Amino acid sequence: NHHDDKGTNNNNNNHYHHYQATNNGNNNNNDNITTATTNESTTTTTTTMGNDKEDHILHVMAQGQIRVAVLGNVDAGKSTLIGTLTQNTLDDGNGSSRQCVLKYPHERASGRTSTITQHFMAFNDKGETIVLPKGNKIAGKNYYTQGDLAAQAHRTVSLMDLAGHEKYFKTTVHGLSRGMADYALVLVNASQGMTYMSHHHLQLVQMCGIPAIVVLTKMDAVPGRDVIQHTRRTVTEAIRTTLGKKRFAIRGSADIDRVVVADPQLSALAPVVEVSCVTGHGLDLVRRLLHQLPPRRRHFQKMSRPLEVLLEDTFQVPGVGLILSGFVNAGRIEKGGTMYLGPLKNGTYIKTMAKSIHVAQTSVDQAWAGHSACFAVNLTKAQRKMLTHHQTKKKGMVLLGQEPTAPVYGFTAEICLSKGDSTFIKGQTNSTIHILHVKTACRLVDFDTMAGNGTTVVLRPGQRATATFEFLQGPQHVRKGMRVILRDGHVRGIGIIRALHHHKF
Repeated sequence: NHHDDKGTNNNNNNHYHHYQATNNGNNNNNDNITTATTNESTTTTTTTMGNDKEDHILHVMAQGQIRVAVLGNVDAGKSTLIGTLTQNTLDDGNGSSRQCVLKYPHERASGRTSTITQHFMAFNDKGETIVLPKGNKIAGKNYYTQGDLAAQAHRTVSLMDLAGHEKYFKTTVHGLSRGMADYALVLVNASQGMTYMSHHHLQLVQMCGIPAIVVLTKMDAVPGRDVIQHTRRTVTEAIRTTLGKKRFAIRGSADIDRVVVADPQLSALAPVVEVSCVTGHGLDLVRRLLHQLPPRRRHFQKMSRPLEVLLEDTFQVPGVGLILSGFVNAGRIEKGGTMYLGPLKNGTYIKTMAKSIHVAQTSVDQAWAGHSACFAVNLTKAQRKMLTHHQTKKKGMVLLGQEPTAPVYGFTAEICLSKGDSTFIKGQTNSTIHILHVKTACRLVDFDTMAGNGTTVVLRPGQRATATFEFLQGPQHVRKGMRVILRDGHVRGIGIIRALHHHKF
């Protein structure tokens, strides 16, 4: 899909310019980057940070970061809210805040997001948003790195902007599956109330096990009191029926303190905040809530495991070579360390080496579990061509620290189909599955229903079963215990992998 292919490439320009600047800096030691601080004083640093700064950045970008997915119906104001929060400025009512968020001309023309983008917020130790003036010059553009923010931050938040239009729902599912989100902001236009897609978004975050925070947007444009009262009622009902939780209205700082103390993981409560990006109403509450919510995923507990990097994208930088970007899901890797890249379409892996590592667009000596990182790897010309050519490249690959075992051609999972009109037929139904960063086609080979009826050949909505699936686009890297999302247009089911199959079907 055109937009799915672009969905993982939206941050390439930033990575490209930074790697190019780093490479130029290696050729000319006088080419330093000047960064501006929050008090508008300037300091001069090179692209390779000192040990203290590097350690601080690495800590803040892993243990000190929460990742938040932003969902909502089209025209709910997702990109506008992200632009307003990250830039600490108000919108003019005509979408000025979203111009720093939208990446492509067709998005700016329509005002609708069609790709997956990530945006960065930083807080100091007082909970105040850090915004740096754009003072660096890279490739002729005003530019500063995420590392400049992280170096001064006490807490960081990664906001993932997802598409709201039904046309791009599969892109949204892929973004939420791979995003490792701690929480989700589900935006609802206060004048429209709960829409068809709003219910799908709540159902999606519930299936993924991600706590939801509902944000009622565009409060300045609500035509009357009866409209907002109707919206509040429908949101409360949706939270009760879809999420199985209780609505908790956030009207002040005291409410945030209560919800963080009473239910820090938001397992029973769903906070609801009312905001306006034009008047600024409620924005401080959203910032305070994002600052105080604890990280939900304990990535640091996986640092003792073997290295596993879930790759999201590849791109070329002249003078540097092939760059692999992804999320370090487990383990630790140092510059110069050996890694195994794959699986390729034939199930094999390529042995390579990390020539350089970047975290927060900053050159570092290592990366560990919880980091989003880029790796310049040592590959032959033929290998680089194979990994980048549209006919031979493969998505859903990983970087491993240990030589992998046999490739996985299928799996058995305990699944539950959601309510709807789709049925799964044994041996005939093909579906798209999402397993973290893996998005691929699969075939339902066999299943046994939880009711014990082994003669059934049709799996109907609402039923539970133990099902076996075959990957149709080559072997994949999956593990037992991973969450599986079944998608056929909309989300049709969810499951947990219980067994792996290393043989071809």
